[in-house]
Amino acid sequence: MIDLTVHEEKLKNAVDLAKKRKVLIPTFKQMRDPEKYTPARIKEQLKSTGLWDVDPVNLFRITWKNEPKKTGGLFGEVNTLEFPSEFTGVKARIIALCGKWFPTGAHKVGASFGCLVPRLVTGQFDPTCQKAVWPSTGNYCRGGAYNAQLLGCESIAILPEGMSKERFEWLRTVAGEIIATPGTESNVKEIYDEVARIRASRPEAVIFNQFDEMGNHLWHYYVTGSAMEEALKKAMGPKDRYAGVVVTSGSAGTTACGDYLKEIFPDSKVGVGEALQCPTLYLNGFGEHRIEGIGDKHIPWVHNVKNTDLVFAIDDNNCMAMIRLSNEPEGLEYLRSLGLSDAFIAQ
Repeated sequence: MIDLTVHEEKLKNAVDLAKKRKVLIPTFKQMRDPEKYTPARIKEQLKSTGLWDVDPVNLFRITWKNEPKKTGGLFGEVNTLEFPSEFTGVKARIIALCGKWFPTGAHKVGASFGCLVPRLVTGQFDPTCQKAVWPSTGNYCRGGAYNAQLLGCESIAILPEGMSKERFEWLRTVAGEIIATPGTESNVKEIYDEVARIRASRPEAVIFNQFDEMGNHLWHYYVTGSAMEEALKKAMGPKDRYAGVVVTSGSAGTTACGDYLKEIFPDSKVGVGEALQCPTLYLNGFGEHRIEGIGDKHIPWVHNVKNTDLVFAIDDNNCMAMIRLSNEPEGLEYLRSLGLSDAFIAQ
């Protein structure tokens, strides 16, 4: 699981730096119920802090319950979006958790927090002399570099050169060093070739590999899993039946919420999606695709495959079509013709 061996000297360095930077690190308990457990003085600071600001107080916004505001927001219910039958074409109610209202706009700030903080609070990572390495196709290294900046740690971000210009530009604001590797979304091997070189030549570098870091799994188990449970309790009536959860597998961290929900709903199913063009789970295959964040030509160590019931091969053309449908004038007009509300379309 997670090694909690304490290294006293390095821990002292981490504590001294945190005091100097006035950093307070939240617990999983506070992330699960931020309204109840976040200190009053932190809430007061958040009222004048932007969602993406590089400010240590935003560590308390690593939660599914942020108020949907770009600045000054506090906490509320789990951010969700229910897709109406007019949109899906099926009678089943489909509810999605929304990661838009995390700092950086993605829940990977949670997964990377779960990887970095256990080593920081045990002294296994010394922020005064070591650098955190974040290998990823995008959002994980964004979240890791962002968290590291809040916590006073130096970062090395590694991602494929074919990722978006905007992603690289934003990373330059938080990561001390950025390494671009050959390829695009599916070229994870090339990322880890670079990781191997760093491991062999740079002793100050500490690799935070989301594919085998149990902190990734545990953050999603305790925080995302409980958020899904809470959303279900709000949505379900006495005669409703919860069928299952579907997540897409990049690092497989979110599959942990399926483990969590199966303990509450033993008959429920866990489905995992991947790109049809890179069908590793489905056909032991590989290939290029355009769905950012998933389909990396391997099965992560943190994926509890024995608890996975279904695999979905998703055509990336469908994903591109959905982006166009949700953003181009003709697509928006079509959604209105289905009787969908402007409020839903705006989301």
